[in-house]
Amino acid sequence: MTTFDQINELRAELMNCDLSQLEREGAEAELAQLQAQAAAEERQFEQDMASWIADLE
Repeated sequence: MTTFDQINELRAELMNCDLSQLEREGAEAELAQLQAQAAAEERQFEQDMASWIADLE
């Protein structure tokens, strides 16, 4: 499962499930971690693309 899919699944769970306070806090913490991971993956992708384009020139 991709990071994006995990983020969407957790968002849906948070919106649609009756979670205890502890479960909700855990899901929110996991969501924050996944969002940070997705941002890091996006930055790495952009760096890789910039390097690839530079190699073409």
